[in-house]
Amino acid sequence: MITNSDLVLFMLVLARVSAFIAFFPLFTRRQLPSLVKVGLAASLSIFWFSEIETNLSFGSEAVNDLSSWTGALLIFKEVIIGIIMSIALGLFFWPAKIAGAYVGQELGLSLASISDPGSQDSSTLVTRLFETFAVLIFFGINLHHFVILVIHASFNQFFAKIGLLELPVQQLVTMLGSVSDYGLLIAAPLVILFMLVTLSLAFLNRAAPTLNLFSVGMSIRAGFGIFCLALFCPVIFGAVQTYLYRVQQDIEELLRFLS
Repeated sequence: MITNSDLVLFMLVLARVSAFIAFFPLFTRRQLPSLVKVGLAASLSIFWFSEIETNLSFGSEAVNDLSSWTGALLIFKEVIIGIIMSIALGLFFWPAKIAGAYVGQELGLSLASISDPGSQDSSTLVTRLFETFAVLIFFGINLHHFVILVIHASFNQFFAKIGLLELPVQQLVTMLGSVSDYGLLIAAPLVILFMLVTLSLAFLNRAAPTLNLFSVGMSIRAGFGIFCLALFCPVIFGAVQTYLYRVQQDIEELLRFLS
């Protein structure tokens, strides 16, 4: 028998899970149909509702005393928590994207950006390559299990215990800055090589101006950059895996702060 307290609890669970799926990078792709997102949100909500209803429940008197404004504020709170969780867990894919954008800019491919059919922004081919391998590594090292565990822990440990004024906004902003540093560190070997090539061309052009090396410098840098990208591909994607673990550690520290 479904009671009013069960219905209220399910709506709160559905609000958090739906907000998470709506903003998590893996589910924001246009190739994923909206019906699949709705079904995924509903099925996950039913699963977590059955898990937490034995630990948390609203009394019938408390449900009857809820006004429309109070219910709307509770749903708004769960939506905000779901969005913050999607932003925090979506940081797994930012280092590779930042590294790919920086390498593409150094290769001179930023002017030839293409429209990404899976999202609303444009990106270079190098950025798409880095993002694709980051997603493959993400699933290869089973970090999607970590995402599910974090959502599960948010219901079992933090459900109805976190106020909007208690959300770790400062720690989340610090994580955003750290992820930007991770992306630059992933691209650091290639950036150093590109800088050495630019300096070499500058010295050669200074020593022999008649060669006019800067006229073909762009082609030389692009060709050398693609060669280095293929040569150091295992090192770069090994660094991507390392910094995925770093992001996981940052998220775990954030969860310790909440607990």
